[in-house]
Amino acid sequence: MDIVMPIIIAAALAAFIVIQVGLKRIASRAVGLRAPDTAAIDGDLAPGARRVYVFHAPHCGPCRVMMPTVDLIRETHPNLIKVDVSRDTELARAFGVVATPSVAVVDGGTVRSIKLGAQRPDQLLQLLGEQA
Repeated sequence: MDIVMPIIIAAALAAFIVIQVGLKRIASRAVGLRAPDTAAIDGDLAPGARRVYVFHAPHCGPCRVMMPTVDLIRETHPNLIKVDVSRDTELARAFGVVATPSVAVVDGGTVRSIKLGAQRPDQLLQLLGEQA
């Protein structure tokens, strides 16, 4: 009986790790590919300019924690763009978003990286091409 609980915990941890690796692998498929058409949400940004898309959902706890920081950084960085996956599902699919929050970096019309999970302010600034 004493050995059952550690086995259950180890199996749950192993399953969690396998799922995370699988999600990362799926998300990374878009890296290096031409970015989907984002003209409808890019606003006045010049074509080909570096953009960082933050994919979020209203029901996502880490997203809700991250959004005030994203809103603050957006005041000075219009190339940081929020995408609500519950409203813009086609764009999220086109980027290969499998979890929220996810952050996609597009530079020169090409997807340069996709990060899964909440990002700290310094990480967002680094993705925007600045030092924190």
